[in-house]
Amino acid sequence: MRENLFLILMVPFFLAAASCYDSAEKDMHITRFPVSGADELKSIDSPVIDRTVTSDGNGSLLVETDSPVSAVLFKLDGAGMEHARAAYKAMLRTEDLTPADGSRGIAYLEMKVVYPGGKEVVSRGPAVPPTGTTGWTPAETVVYADKGVAPESVTLALVVDGKGKVWIDDVMLVTQPLRLDYLFWGHAVVWIVLIIYIYYLLDKQKRLKLELQALGRNT
Repeated sequence: MRENLFLILMVPFFLAAASCYDSAEKDMHITRFPVSGADELKSIDSPVIDRTVTSDGNGSLLVETDSPVSAVLFKLDGAGMEHARAAYKAMLRTEDLTPADGSRGIAYLEMKVVYPGGKEVVSRGPAVPPTGTTGWTPAETVVYADKGVAPESVTLALVVDGKGKVWIDDVMLVTQPLRLDYLFWGHAVVWIVLIIYIYYLLDKQKRLKLELQALGRNT
């Protein structure tokens, strides 16, 4: 009976948590950045578009270099990112990517968020960057913009820390608000469930102890 009561009490809390995160998903905003044409990459001088090696079938940006290079792909306004989780995502592919001039022989995404006054927040990813020769692999790096003021700019770049070929495709920026109600209810539900579960375990332990004592008296 007590076990059933515990499960019944858990249901509304799990539903509340699910509704919070479901609402957050609905507020997600995805901005896609095509890399299928040179005119779409205005931050790069003479970009090379590869029509044969592509993740989405529309062409990809090829960076072929003999030394480490950082290529700024897109620079955008940071309006609306006062309290947001921003994820810079893309597909990466490498060929013969090796160390050069003391570099590590890897490729990764870099997102730079610049605030008024010049303060910068820089994020790089993925945690395990591609190296050598690889097929298309997803890459992501995340910034939590929680300063309370909108950034002046957000820069999306591709860093090739070595020599070789690197392709990038399917570039997107996914932003999601860090709303206080989501954070509060998400943490509150976790703590309430934990407290109820601890109470359940203590009560179960107490009942087990009483049963053992009763069994000892009977014997």
